[in-house]
Parts: sequence; C-alpha cells; structure tokens
Amino acid sequence: MKIRLSCVALGALLALPATAKEGDTFRPFVSYTRYYDNNLFRLDEGETTAVLENGVPVFVTKQLASDQYSVLSAGLNVDWQPGRQRIIAGATKNLVRFSRYSSLDYDGSDYQFKWNWRLGNHWSGQAGATETVTQTSFTDWYAANVINNQLTRENRFASAEWQFHPRWNVGVGAAAASVTNSTTQQAPADYEDTSVSATLGYTTRKGSKLRGQLRQVDGEFPNRPITYVDRFYTQTEYNLLGDWNVTGKLTARGRIGYTQRENDTQSQRDFSGVTGRMSADYSPTGKTLLTWALYREIANSDDLNATYWLSTGSSLGAAWMLTSKLTLRANASIENRNFEGDTGVAPPGLPQRDEDSLSGSLSLSYAPVRMAKIDLALQAGRRDSNILDGDYEFHSVFVSVRADF
Repeated sequence: MKIRLSCVALGALLALPATAKEGDTFRPFVSYTRYYDNNLFRLDEGETTAVLENGVPVFVTKQLASDQYSVLSAGLNVDWQPGRQRIIAGATKNLVRFSRYSSLDYDGSDYQFKWNWRLGNHWSGQAGATETVTQTSFTDWYAANVINNQLTRENRFASAEWQFHPRWNVGVGAAAASVTNSTTQQAPADYEDTSVSATLGYTTRKGSKLRGQLRQVDGEFPNRPITYVDRFYTQTEYNLLGDWNVTGKLTARGRIGYTQRENDTQSQRDFSGVTGRMSADYSPTGKTLLTWALYREIANSDDLNATYWLSTGSSLGAAWMLTSKLTLRANASIENRNFEGDTGVAPPGLPQRDEDSLSGSLSLSYAPVRMAKIDLALQAGRRDSNILDGDYEFHSVFVSVRADF
C-alpha cells in the first residue's frame, strides 16, 4: 500500500530539495501549501464510501469526493562537516487540515539523521536513522468506510566499507525497518524486517562503480490474523549495482538481480524472479535536465487475495531553467501492478488484482530571492483495474510558498 497522500508526495517530488545550501550548517524553513483534489478517495463512477464526521457516517460518491486541504510545515535542516566526517540531519512537522472532511486532519512528521563517517584513508561508511509519520493513501482503500489512519515508518541502518586496493573495496551493512498503523483496522498490515548485506566493488579509472551484492531480509507481520497462517518470510537478493559516468552530460545508475522470497509454510505465496531498477540523468545544456527510470520490483501487500505485488513501470522527467529564478518541470509515469502470492483465505474465484496506472504532472517554480520559493503544479492520473470499483481518474492542483532562513 502506498503510504502517502498522492498529492503530498507530488509536492515533495516537484519541490526543490529541502536541504541546507552550500556553506550553511543550520537552515530552518517554513512552508505553506494549498491543495485541491477532485477525487480525494480515488473512487470509480458509481462507487460509494463513507467518512465519519463528528461520529456520523457521511456517504461519499465520486461527485462529492473533491476537497481542499492545506499543509503547514516547519523544520530544520543540518549539514555539518567536522573534519572528514559529515552529519546530515533534518526535522519537519506537518499540520494537514481538510476543508470538507475535517475528520481526516492529522499532524505528520519527518525526522532523519545520517553520519557519513571516515576512518583513515581506507575505512568509511554510514550510520543513521529515519522516522516519518504520514496518512495512509486512499488509492488502495477498498473498505466500506474511510478512516484516519497514520503510518509510522522507522528505519535504522549502518554500513562499513574497506578500500583494500585503489580500485577494489568490500563492504557490509545492516538495517532494521518497521511500518506501524495507528488504527486497529489497519494493524494487520504492520510489518517489521531486518536485513544484512555484503558487497564487493570495483571503481574504473573514470570514476564509474560496479558492485556485486548479496542481501538477505527477514520479515514478520506481527499482527496478521491467524487465518493467513504465514507471518514470516525470508527474501534473498543477488544484485549487480552500477554507477556510470557515461559522458560529462550523461550519468546512469542501475540495480539488476535475482530475488527469492520464501514464506514459512505456504509455498504458493513464494516468489522468485528478476528484479531491478535503471535510471539515467542527461543534461544537454546547463539549463535543462532529463531523467528516466525503468523498474521491476516486489513489495508487501495487505490485499485479501495477495501476499505481495510485482510493480513494473517507467517514468520520464524534464526540467528547464527558463531564467535564473524560474524553472519549469514535467513528469510522466506508467506502472503495472500485478498482485500475486495466493493467501488462501479469499473466496473461491476471486481474481487477483492486475492494474495499470498512468499519471503526469506539470509545475512551475519561482524563486524571487535566495530564501524564498513559490511552486504551482498540476497533476492528473487514472487507473484501470480488473476488479470492481478499482478504476479511477483524478486531477489536482497545488500552490506552495516556502522560505529558508
């Protein structure tokens, strides 16, 4: 399940990076964004859901699913480099308030800390933690009524790398992640996982990097109902990672590998196959940038009839600096999600979901002065699904004002 309101995610995607500018160690900021979405709950024609307002269920159709909401954010970004060490940290609080469906109001947050450490000339690595609190996206909400559910995502990670040769290095890493829902209705989707990895890397004379990686993930759904039987899984990945400086204007990154996922009892829920992600950045001029990505990835599913989903998609983005203060951006993406891994608890004959999504956006950023930025963006999208009430169309718009001090 996606973990953010799609428009909030769009705002984060289209906004300029919220990091400290070069030479600034501490950089507080504040922003205000106003959104309009004509189909907030991603309803199909004829579909109805219910929202509790002051304890009373309000029945909503697609014609009544529009809403405006605001996001007030404030925070602090830190980029501190004492000697050969580097500390990157950030703290953000978000107040989200809806105009029509005020029962969905919530307070979110985003905290992150990362220490890029170095010891001598041959040892380096990272250590850190992140925590985000946001609202569950309504994109995959198939319950009879919509509830205000917050997701808390936590991640802890550490890694070390030893460069035993000018061109060769080995590394190890470990991480622990969890996703927790705030309501009992969504608690079965909670999960926890721990992962370990080992890599062997090579750096070319031109600075490109190639690494082989072995990664294992052990996951658990602690609140999954007993009818699902499986609560644990193990996922093993054999990956080839690359960063290529093709030319001065073109860089590419990639991960391609073979993934095996095994559940503790039910083999029909297992997965094995090729997964990966490729991306490239091309800057034909100093004022234009093109980005492209292609991926095939596996993710956990809380669908009644699927243990996981396999997403295959591609995205294309473009940015054009019209002037020193004005930037135009455009993005488009297409994705297929195929829900697999028979849970064995769904009614016989119920098809597993297979859906195609298409979305696009256009935004304009204006920075009148160094510390201020104004964004205006439009987005539209649709989904075609093989299940009842799985289709939707939407369009949205937002305007944002941000100040960095």
